[in-house]
Amino acid sequence: MPARSAIRCVLAATFAVAAGLRPMPGLSFGSSTLRPLAAAAAPPRRRLRSPPPQLLDPLDWLADQLEVRLRARREGKLRRPKRIILVRHGQSEGNVNRTAYQSTPDSQIALTEVGWAQGVVAGLQIRELVKNESIRCFYSPYLRARQTLLALLQAFDSQTVQLSSEPRLREQDFGNFQDDAQMSRVLAERQVFGRFYYRFPDGEAGTDVFDRMASFITYLFRTMTERDYFDDGRAAHEPAAPPPQNYVLVTHGLLMRIFCMCYLRWTVTEFEQVWNPSNCEIWALERDEGRPTYELRGRWRASPFGGGFTDVKFGKNQTEIPPAHMKRPLISRPVTPGAPDALDGPELAHLRDVPKPRGQRAERCTTGPLTGDAVLAYWLGDREKSEESRSKAKEALRDRRYD
Repeated sequence: MPARSAIRCVLAATFAVAAGLRPMPGLSFGSSTLRPLAAAAAPPRRRLRSPPPQLLDPLDWLADQLEVRLRARREGKLRRPKRIILVRHGQSEGNVNRTAYQSTPDSQIALTEVGWAQGVVAGLQIRELVKNESIRCFYSPYLRARQTLLALLQAFDSQTVQLSSEPRLREQDFGNFQDDAQMSRVLAERQVFGRFYYRFPDGEAGTDVFDRMASFITYLFRTMTERDYFDDGRAAHEPAAPPPQNYVLVTHGLLMRIFCMCYLRWTVTEFEQVWNPSNCEIWALERDEGRPTYELRGRWRASPFGGGFTDVKFGKNQTEIPPAHMKRPLISRPVTPGAPDALDGPELAHLRDVPKPRGQRAERCTTGPLTGDAVLAYWLGDREKSEESRSKAKEALRDRRYD
């Protein structure tokens, strides 16, 4: 083996360790490897009667290993479940009597009899959607969510259903025991401050819920892609279980909206236009055949005679149709600065509504107002236009002072 090949062996071994790959049989990465390689690099003492067998090039082996991993990743994306189904818990004691939170921890608020019946109906509706397909359920550890899970599982009698408790699907933390009078003031303040950004005293903000939901979605999709993720206890001789065809998430209303916000990449403005689902309302995201991504189909409703989808409640009157870009993952929102229609698309509405800077701030300037147009003109080298913009701004400021 020439010296150059020995170097390539060591290089391949280094790459393999960095990539976390198993070593090629017969090849170790310690100092014991270098001695045989050095000996192999030395000239032979005698001529071989026949040429040595062709060995596998380590770099070729490394390329093969990487290709296997990439292929497995591509195939894993196409093994993803057909649907992700989101279900809000049934009617709870807190929904009908807000004072229940004063003496009962939020995690221990139970369903009412109506809420249990809603859970049973939700299970029947989900069964109508998935038929006899397999499902795996992830559920909030809160009592009302666990009760809803047990109620809807009655529709899957005699069918094996895989269950996973998931604390990241819990309700937003509103702050320990909640005094009713104080919560009324807090909720009013929240409307003024902004529902997504407001942090409840001793509790969470919507931004905190978003962060843990982003973590959960990363985990959720890893379970879809990695083969045998849930089969750690399976004996080596047992065949791997087929991946579930549906994921069902039993959670809370805000969590359903933030799941969609996080996965579909809604802006805060878009998120705040989507209304909270009703008790045991079912939302479904479906994957097109041959595609790894999901589309929000909307609310699923069914009866013994069939079912169908309607849009989620959206807009001021809850009857507006959500824009098409909110139903699929939106990786980016392209814009052409300077074009007359640069911000005309519905996906850029959150930028069209951005207000201009407040004029009062210019009064604090000691060197005279410097408008955005003046800055841009100065940056582009048009000093004459920059001074013209500054003069107009000074005149406008002087007029405001004398008015």
